[in-house]
Amino acid sequence: MSTQRPLQRPLAGLTSCIGLVALLSGTPALAETTIEGRINGLRCAEGGHVCPLENLDAHLSFELELVLQLSDGPYYFLSNVPRDTKVRHVRKQVRVIGTVIEPHRWISVDRLLVEDGDGYREVWSPQAQQQAFEDIYHRGWDATPPVSDPVSERR
Repeated sequence: MSTQRPLQRPLAGLTSCIGLVALLSGTPALAETTIEGRINGLRCAEGGHVCPLENLDAHLSFELELVLQLSDGPYYFLSNVPRDTKVRHVRKQVRVIGTVIEPHRWISVDRLLVEDGDGYREVWSPQAQQQAFEDIYHRGWDATPPVSDPVSERR
């Protein structure tokens, strides 16, 4: 006669344990902040200069990462912003709203805004990216965006 033992989950309490250790270790609470700087290549930021010379410079293909570099030198990784978005705005003055994870110099970005002469305009957010994914999923790649009906909007 064989008895079956219930499946055990050896890592089930690990998440709670890690949270408790972080709480007890005095880890500061993470808060949303706003930081301004320029999108720059990591190697250039480490070297203390702004590059590439032009947005479509071949140098971009050799940069492993693009970062937000502050005017006084320090830089931060934009952990959740897609590379194509960073490449599109390289060397531009940007404002990043998000949560800084200081030991790693990361920013979990909530909003990426680019200076366009008349102020800042939002060019990326997790919500906008999710909406784009949902639009592609439901309408397809080659579908045109829906056109609003001005008559029904007035009602």
